[in-house]
Amino acid sequence: MSQKLIVEGLEPFSGRHCETTALKRALDYHGLSLSEEMLLGLGGGIGFIYWYMKMMPAPFVGGRFGKGADFVTNICRRIGAEVTILETASASKGYEELKVILSTGEPVVVYGDMAYLPYFAIPEVAHFGGHVFTVFGLDEAGDRVHIYDRSRKPVTVTIADLARARGSKFPPFPPKHRLLKIKYPAKLDNLETGIKESIRECCQGMLAPPITNLGLSGMKKWAKLVTKWPEQFTGMNLLGALMNGFIYIETGGTGGSAFRPMYARFLEEASEITNKPALNEVAALMRQSALVWSQIASGLMPDSRPALKRMRELMVEKNRLFEEQGQDALAAMNKINEDTDSLMRQAVADLAEKPPEFLSGVQQSILKCHSLEQRAFQTLSSVNS
Repeated sequence: MSQKLIVEGLEPFSGRHCETTALKRALDYHGLSLSEEMLLGLGGGIGFIYWYMKMMPAPFVGGRFGKGADFVTNICRRIGAEVTILETASASKGYEELKVILSTGEPVVVYGDMAYLPYFAIPEVAHFGGHVFTVFGLDEAGDRVHIYDRSRKPVTVTIADLARARGSKFPPFPPKHRLLKIKYPAKLDNLETGIKESIRECCQGMLAPPITNLGLSGMKKWAKLVTKWPEQFTGMNLLGALMNGFIYIETGGTGGSAFRPMYARFLEEASEITNKPALNEVAALMRQSALVWSQIASGLMPDSRPALKRMRELMVEKNRLFEEQGQDALAAMNKINEDTDSLMRQAVADLAEKPPEFLSGVQQSILKCHSLEQRAFQTLSSVNS
């Protein structure tokens, strides 16, 4: 028998980061109000990763702390919630687990591959299985899944779309039909202990990472490698490295500038809760760093290359349309895709004719950012001790 399960009463808002957006929706539904910035900080805050494997067309550059579902697990633990991560290789089992939680009247935090969610209007080759969203309804007879993502308005996909997104096997983050089963606290306890612990964890991740691809050492490694991209990547893959770098920093659900403005706001909130005014000084350093992160992003698609510049502008506009209008902007987003496709051919030809000398400027901006963040995290570590 077909089922229809709809959870009513979720509050609309435009989110900055997929995981904090999804968790905030669920917490708001239970009357547990926290800002996205506080949730980001409690999850461990910011970080850095440069990751590339031969099977990947371009490197992944990330600016958030933690991996996989650990980030959300940390948030839940620090606010007094209990979370169970449900994963399976079986699409049917993953679907039944989703229905069980919906049937209890709970929205569900779900992981999936963005390339298989049509409302994003992104190319199927742009796989990212670490995306998180909220499923709040299911209509089997109508073949509709009701979703809140980062956009202010809800969106829908078919049941088959959802299954493809949840079952994607593409690297580097296959979602494995992952969802979260959360037991929410009756109220939020004092957050001070969780704030101090999360800041300590963030500092450790940046100042003393376990491998050189992470943290401040990862930033230096990226600075060394970025000028070698034209040797490592050619044609569309080189363009993909430039585009992905911009997206991962500015428009890919980071709140802009690789999460740094969000973390600055977390530190300002944390300063009041912990009664540590010095955290505001670190927040100011983080805002300086955020400006340099945006310089890095725009430097990857600079004004000096008209096709890259216009593509950059279109990506910003597409993100704005999605956040404000969701699925209602699909026609406009698809038009942007058509314009971008034409520009991509121009950009690839331009890069082949004139090697990207602008990457030396990107390298200098990365090193400047590294210096700023080294100072910020050394200060933060001292303030938080």
